[in-house]
Amino acid sequence: MGTRIIAPLLALAALSSGCGGEPLCLGSEVLFRGACVDPVRRYEPAAQLDADNVVAYGEPLQDLDLPPPPKSGFRIVAPPRTLAPGEEVSFCLSWPIPDITNKVVHGGRLYTTPGLHHSNMVAKPLEADLGPNPYPDCHPGAGDPFSNVGAGIPDVLFANSTQVVGEESIQFPEGMGYVLDTTREISTSIHFLNTKTEPQRIELAYDFFTMPADELTQEVAPFVMQISDFSIPPHTTETVGTTCTVFGGHVVSLMPHTHDLAQGFTVDFMTADGAAQRVYDDGAYDLASDIRSYDPPLDLEGVTAIRHACLFDNTRDIEVHYGLGLNEMCILFGYIYPPVKQFAGVVSKDGAACSSLQLGLFR
Repeated sequence: MGTRIIAPLLALAALSSGCGGEPLCLGSEVLFRGACVDPVRRYEPAAQLDADNVVAYGEPLQDLDLPPPPKSGFRIVAPPRTLAPGEEVSFCLSWPIPDITNKVVHGGRLYTTPGLHHSNMVAKPLEADLGPNPYPDCHPGAGDPFSNVGAGIPDVLFANSTQVVGEESIQFPEGMGYVLDTTREISTSIHFLNTKTEPQRIELAYDFFTMPADELTQEVAPFVMQISDFSIPPHTTETVGTTCTVFGGHVVSLMPHTHDLAQGFTVDFMTADGAAQRVYDDGAYDLASDIRSYDPPLDLEGVTAIRHACLFDNTRDIEVHYGLGLNEMCILFGYIYPPVKQFAGVVSKDGAACSSLQLGLFR
């Protein structure tokens, strides 16, 4: 082999390795224990650990081409459903949590065809009087994450970006995850919306990847900020937002939830003197993932409040309110650690003060 051929090969080898011979990872992969891996699969064992770990209902999937289920963790599959052109439905689905070895969820991945508007996957205690849900259907009120809150704060497994298509992932930094109570069951109020002019079959599945408890260095917990009532006049551009007190900790992910009238979504960390640090700035509504994961996490030291704001352009001939259909939402969701810093901030009406509760004190 001539020198002219050897030299480019040596250069290529140098580019594929970092300092100390470690590989340089491409795309979304991260370096973990000397190898480039998909971050949600950091703790996947070499061999299948959880065998009977798929819970599926309804007809077999036709359009989603799923990879093998997690080796450590589990998969849940929703019954496929066909919607007429322009049809919109909201209903409850439920699944039992299969028998799994490790209970710490390090990451999750959604697989969906077009038509999923949103779903918040939560694990809640079984209703003492009613028992398990009639899977995949639900007892009355099961889709409300706070319907049985007296028995324990729900575990939020996954919240997806609005009308996302294809795949969406949430992965926590190395050593982080939430601890799943496997005595609970999964339920969600799921919202499908067919924006097409022809019938649409919607298929949906979730993978949850777990890691051993001795790998956990920081347990995370979900938080939410929501404006429950607002109105935007026809053909008006308006900003809806609020500022909610926080109680310290570190933010590991942020995700906005709006509908198609949104032109922007911002998040600022506020200090006692009124100074603001912009930490999230997203543009107009689209079908891409809006989840942002932070490694290193965002430190709330010295931060007294979080402000989030939604810029809406109401191009419709009707007044737009908080709600489904042609209406809008302005919600901020994320994960924080330690769990004692978990909070929920709710505004009863746009312009009113935020009522912020440190839920972590009741865990």
